[in-house]
Amino acid sequence: MDAPVLPSKGRTLRGALKPDKQAPLLWRPAIAVAIASTFAGWLAWLAGYRPPEAARFIEGHFSLGQHLQFEYQLFVIAKVLPAVFVAWFVMMAATFVPRKKSLPSALMAGVAMLATLFLAWGAVKSPWAVGAVMALVIAMGPLTRRHGGVGAGLAAMVSVAFFFFAVMGIAKDLDPEGVLVQAALGTGAAVVVLVVLWVIRRLTGFALIHQPPARPKPTEKPPPFFSGGLAMRQALLLGVLLGTTAGLWAATKNHNYFWVMVTFWAITRATPDATFDRGIKRVVGVMVGCLLIGGLAVVSTPDVVVTVGFIMLFIGIVFWARNYTVYIAAISMMTVALHGDLENYAFGHWVLLRVADTLVGLVIGFAAYWLVITLPELRKARRDAAAAPSPGTGGAGTT
Repeated sequence: MDAPVLPSKGRTLRGALKPDKQAPLLWRPAIAVAIASTFAGWLAWLAGYRPPEAARFIEGHFSLGQHLQFEYQLFVIAKVLPAVFVAWFVMMAATFVPRKKSLPSALMAGVAMLATLFLAWGAVKSPWAVGAVMALVIAMGPLTRRHGGVGAGLAAMVSVAFFFFAVMGIAKDLDPEGVLVQAALGTGAAVVVLVVLWVIRRLTGFALIHQPPARPKPTEKPPPFFSGGLAMRQALLLGVLLGTTAGLWAATKNHNYFWVMVTFWAITRATPDATFDRGIKRVVGVMVGCLLIGGLAVVSTPDVVVTVGFIMLFIGIVFWARNYTVYIAAISMMTVALHGDLENYAFGHWVLLRVADTLVGLVIGFAAYWLVITLPELRKARRDAAAAPSPGTGGAGTT
């Protein structure tokens, strides 16, 4: 059911930046996902797939690859082939459910990734299609979340996967056969890793991943899927904002559209308090990460900057649940490290661009959230308060 959303009077910067010490550090899932993703990339390489043009550009401009002695292609494909991302999502789906549901969840996630890949492959050729489908898959998130269960998890996963496959253009060079093969390789790699981890646990007692206990099923009956209320307004808000900017990004490849879109997507939560907290965490994390990587670029070589950027990706994933500020700082360091070196701009250019786009996205996200979600809820609360009987009258009125 829709919870009432009212503006809070107790929001503080200190409270927004406070980490969740109850949340675990996700180093075990991060290792498992890294293993499955690397395995999927290796299988794709053996199957004859090579990096598309975008990855060849990276290879030619990526200073780190020009100095390493091992097969650099194996390093590149972990960032460009859909099989790697399929393995990533399938492993994440399997590691955050109870152990008995791990393998079924992996197979369901694999089917969802296959459908998402086909959807991205069909849409990626047209910016209009990318924008429309992005709006649709994003809007499904709030509508399925109030129903909970498997559908909510799959909807969230599909929206992020479509972002990678279509908005970032990773599925652009595939054909229908390639879609099937990539989905099979990614899902297969994840399933193999899950089975190996299960065998290790059975033989030695060592569990790399500690799955959570099963959650009790909700007793309340959820509202009709397309009913109005808070969830519908959230769906419309995110669908319009992200659909529009995703289409503009696909048409122009202007990085400003991309990072503004990512910002208001990331900060929009179910309540104003949560949205405020996420927005503050994001802007502080971006500024800290950009300051650190920008400072490192001044005193070190591009190879060192890029290497640190990739190390920070792993650290960011570890802190994803416990401290969103640390996560965003780490991701910002990786982002600036890659863009600053790949496209031959000064690192400082990308530092300023990322900070500015984050601030713009924050303003758009906060303003849109207030107008579309908070303000209607506030008016509804005032109407309900005015209609309620006065204390002491017992609802009988006056004589």
